[in-house]
Amino acid sequence: MIKGLALGLVVGALFLGLALWGVPLDQVGDAIANVDGWWLAAAAALWVVQYELRAWRQLLLVQPLAPATTFRTQIAITLVGFFCVNTFPARLGEVVRPYLMYERDQVPIGAGLGLVFVERIIDFVALLIAMLLVVFFADLPDRRIELFGRDISVVEWARGTAVLLLPPLIAGVVVLAAFGPRALAIGERIVVAIESRLAAPWVKRALRGLLRFAGSFVDGVASLREPRRLGMIVLLTAALFVVMAGFTWALACSFAFQQWIGFSEAMGVLGITMLGIALPAPPGFAGVFEAAMRAGLAVFGVAGEELAARALGFALVAHWGPYLVMATWAGYYVWRDKMGLGRLFRFARGGSGAGSA
Repeated sequence: MIKGLALGLVVGALFLGLALWGVPLDQVGDAIANVDGWWLAAAAALWVVQYELRAWRQLLLVQPLAPATTFRTQIAITLVGFFCVNTFPARLGEVVRPYLMYERDQVPIGAGLGLVFVERIIDFVALLIAMLLVVFFADLPDRRIELFGRDISVVEWARGTAVLLLPPLIAGVVVLAAFGPRALAIGERIVVAIESRLAAPWVKRALRGLLRFAGSFVDGVASLREPRRLGMIVLLTAALFVVMAGFTWALACSFAFQQWIGFSEAMGVLGITMLGIALPAPPGFAGVFEAAMRAGLAVFGVAGEELAARALGFALVAHWGPYLVMATWAGYYVWRDKMGLGRLFRFARGGSGAGSA
């Protein structure tokens, strides 16, 4: 954890420097103070809808494993889990949702991890589709770079990359959904064959433990083997990305960026920001988020000294405004449901909380 935290802090410091580069800091406060309140309120409402959609999707994913679970349970798990992802160092918060699913709905930890993993794949596939639509339909100024003696179009490179990555990722989701039990049966035969040749007890225990975990992991994608449920998950994911892009667009309108940022461009800014925060980062993605969002704005023309303060103000409001709302909303569930952030952190770092799982 210490190495991960140190790396995140270094990366965060570097990206914070990039985010602040060329910005007249004395103008940032005025840029934030002059936002359009109506557009800001619309952005806030869309942000709330985003997490309600995430909770509904999580409910559909987890119901095959916990039929009695409720939306109330899943909205609490979703908000507290994402708050921990945004707050705990070294991305330790990623395991909080599986732990809470185990604690509240008796979903095995392995199945919960599988569920979260599949959700991430679905989101990444949706992000690739969104970025593909952006490079085809958004007003994206083409830039060319010299690389290894070749003149390369950035737009064509982005389009080609999305087309290259999308099919195998979709195929991976289909394989997980359709062939999970068959893959487990093959794994069982492999384990039996290894056990017949190796007498070491620790090897057998390790293999059997791995097989049990794999079984729980496959259980986590059980919902994808129901066509109707899968269709609903796809529709909710599409709605989720539309709402997230709507939030970005409404916030851009509040900063009077309509000249450069329409809905398609907002989707592009969102995608670039999401890809940026996939890098190692300090707690809260501090610095990395701001730099990635400024880079996304710059791609679509929100650049230059005259717009630098407003662009940084936009990034700060887009980052820390939702974080404060999330902290308040998640804090209510932590208090109301007596979750205990300290206990969740201990579990996430492999401390005493792990034993209760």
